[in-house]
Amino acid sequence: MRIHALAVLLAAGLAVPASAVPAQAVPGVIRAAAPGVGVQPTGAAAGTAARVRGSEWTPGTTVQIQICGAGAVHGSADCDTERGVTAMVAPTGTFEAGLTVGAPPAACPCVVRVATMPGGTAAPATATAPFTVEGHRVERIVRDAVPVRADVVGMEIVGGGERGELFGGTPRRTLVLRIRNAGPEPIVDAPLVVGWGAGATADSPLDAPATGTLRPGQTATYRVPVQLPPASFGRFVVGGRYAGSVPFESSFSTYPWGLLGVNLLAALLLLLGIRLALGRRAAARRRRRLAAVPAASRQAAPDTGPVVEVTDLIGYLDSAARSPSGAYVVDRDELIGYLEGRRGGAADAVDLEALDRFLAPAGEEGR
Repeated sequence: MRIHALAVLLAAGLAVPASAVPAQAVPGVIRAAAPGVGVQPTGAAAGTAARVRGSEWTPGTTVQIQICGAGAVHGSADCDTERGVTAMVAPTGTFEAGLTVGAPPAACPCVVRVATMPGGTAAPATATAPFTVEGHRVERIVRDAVPVRADVVGMEIVGGGERGELFGGTPRRTLVLRIRNAGPEPIVDAPLVVGWGAGATADSPLDAPATGTLRPGQTATYRVPVQLPPASFGRFVVGGRYAGSVPFESSFSTYPWGLLGVNLLAALLLLLGIRLALGRRAAARRRRRLAAVPAASRQAAPDTGPVVEVTDLIGYLDSAARSPSGAYVVDRDELIGYLEGRRGGAADAVDLEALDRFLAPAGEEGR
């Protein structure tokens, strides 16, 4: 019995030191810390800047940073991908990046979402931090559990053509969307995401109304105001999704013809003004040149009266008779009468001295 009792005591003594070993000294599985993200400030208006810092990320990986609505429950579909940025994780597992605050397509509550880029060797990781986008709408988060059966039975964009829009004002339209529940179950508070864009993608979010409850076979009409920046022109697209699985899209055009006409008229008036200014300048130069000429040289030349043209003499010679030798027989008085008749019967229409010199035989002109 004593030997058995001693064996029990020795076993107990040997067990005490083993049970006294601290837990952290016992080899086991060490779990890595989850990636974290922080943002400063924790809220800002669209267009301002925020600073995002992360820790405990896999070194060497690239992460994407975005501001998302609806708590980012639908992934990047809730995020402002246009203003998203990327950052490289340092060997210490940290990163830091600047981010421009934008309005995400989904309503708040909003978060800053950080996710590893696909294609790397590290396991995918995602982390979020709460963020407030000042002025952005806030709605209850609705998760898309089961795709709904709904049809777009009508869609049109109405409005436009106001006088202010023609002269560069703000173009305003209204998207009229008609959705019919084609399934056997009611659709309750389905998310309606709508946006507009100047290209082929409707990436600028619009404020859409709450959808409420749509019973089987029922059709609901939703009106979404569309407002573009002032002086917008060209073709614009409006589109989105109902309940996350029913797409729709339409387009419209707007041109500020009145503003274009005013600019064209202004350009024509400018060209006319330049032409008038150049004309006045040329006239002033002519006046200065005329003023520099002596007064004697500016006197008008005396009126010498009618001048006999060569064609008058040719006409007379055509009517005169020729001698047998082929020479013209010119009668002086007849020629004078012919020339005076060509000049309307004026008595001083002919320079008689010049005529006599013309009619004098060769060799007598110089006597």
